[in-house]
Amino acid sequence: MDVGLGVVLILLAMPGVLVSLLLFEKYGTLLRWMRGEGAFDPFTATIPDEYFFIVLSMVVTGAAAVWRWDALFLDRRDYSNLVPLPISLRRIFLGNLTAIFVLAAVLTLDVNAASFILFPVVVVGAQDSLSLLMWFAAGHAVTVILASVFSFFVVFAVVGVLMAVLPYALFRRISLYVRFTIALGYLSLLATSFAAPSFADVTRASKTGIHLLPPVWFLGVGQVVWGNGNSPYFAALARTAILALGLCVAAALVSYALSFRRAFLRIPEATEVGPLPRSQFHLLPVGVFDRAILRDLPQRACFHFVTRTLLRNETHLQVAAAFFAMGLVVSAQSLASTLRGHGATALLSPSEELLSIPFILSFCIIVGIRMTFEIPSELRANWVFALWIDPDALQTRPIARKVLLTFSLVPLAPICLVSSWILWGLGVALMHTAILVACTFAFVEVLLLRFRKIPFTCSYPPFQSQSALIFVGYLFGFLIFTGYLPELELWSLSDAWRVILFIPILASILLSIRYYRKQMLDMDKRLIFEEGSASSF
Repeated sequence: MDVGLGVVLILLAMPGVLVSLLLFEKYGTLLRWMRGEGAFDPFTATIPDEYFFIVLSMVVTGAAAVWRWDALFLDRRDYSNLVPLPISLRRIFLGNLTAIFVLAAVLTLDVNAASFILFPVVVVGAQDSLSLLMWFAAGHAVTVILASVFSFFVVFAVVGVLMAVLPYALFRRISLYVRFTIALGYLSLLATSFAAPSFADVTRASKTGIHLLPPVWFLGVGQVVWGNGNSPYFAALARTAILALGLCVAAALVSYALSFRRAFLRIPEATEVGPLPRSQFHLLPVGVFDRAILRDLPQRACFHFVTRTLLRNETHLQVAAAFFAMGLVVSAQSLASTLRGHGATALLSPSEELLSIPFILSFCIIVGIRMTFEIPSELRANWVFALWIDPDALQTRPIARKVLLTFSLVPLAPICLVSSWILWGLGVALMHTAILVACTFAFVEVLLLRFRKIPFTCSYPPFQSQSALIFVGYLFGFLIFTGYLPELELWSLSDAWRVILFIPILASILLSIRYYRKQMLDMDKRLIFEEGSASSF
């Protein structure tokens, strides 16, 4: 998205605005009911939603810090700009450290600014007590601010420790995997906000091990500020939160101080940032794959360019890994909801949750890689393709289709077949895998409806007014692909003849796509290397 910093800050603040507004009806109804039954205690009634705001602030702040991982330390451009100036290394160190603190403060305030005002107004604004409103707002603000600061400095401490301990080459090699692990942890925390208990029953919460989650620690801070410090459980959680926050900040500062001088002085010796090291292991027999699938030589060259760029470019890997992590978390939720009722015996029969797992992973992998196609790798080098390829002859859609199916179905289809065979028998496994393959193929065709570029060689698409509709379309696509299709599949597995129902559904989708493409103008089929910008007036 070609947007400015102001729009980015607005986007980061929007979750807090939307969640607060959605709670108006809940607390209005709850307040009316409690007035009929007795006194309304906002500090107890809001525990689940307070937990959600804590998790939301930690995840958004942590995700922003992970995304700007490389900006936490100085690079070659900073070195070239600062070294010629009459500035001491100590002043450079303090200046960058101050910038990091400013970044943490801006992220913390921006993510939580809306909930500072709206959430207290939603909960206690109708009680005609200014002192209660200020008290509630103060406790909420302290809680989410400390949680955001903790989340930011967890990432900062990890970066600093790795930079201080590891050589630069090794740090860069494992950097992406560490980011993926941190992102997976934050997404898992976000998932707990939908499954955590109300925490009103302190005894039950302490026995289930929920007190081990970092957001729960800061929930204790809020309860102490609100006057529940007499509870040993909440007091212990608050002490844990303050201790963890102090340790993270101390670890971040110490590791940053130890690694800054060494990293800064070695910047001239380090090479320019290039692609990630090439893996020495191939998941596929490349020669056989080329002869069987990539017989057209231009398509073969473009396919290998796309796959190697995707696997070696850090930016593209970050985006794809983030979507894959999201798929893992949602799949784990589906598996946990299946085991929660009947334990391991629930795996012995197909259920909608179990059938949806490969659909979830396939959707997230395909959408993540499809998103990376829009991110250019090095636009100054796309002249090679523009000079070599006839824009009317090369069909880029088959290239993108083969890339998406290779990264989704090649690993998922065998795993789906084997696991279903072990659990439910060969017949169910064959039908389940066949439905997954067919639905994935149809979904890929929908995503590539108007695709006419070589991935990574075209400029960014303009941020247009229909981008919000595209996001809504992806959301509904996720609900249909991972919800309704597994539900329909579960219904069809009870009778093998019902599987035939998928044939007209998928055939109508593919025929509609084919008809639409035939109606397209020739100019809309030509290969492009630059997206048309919105016309200005």
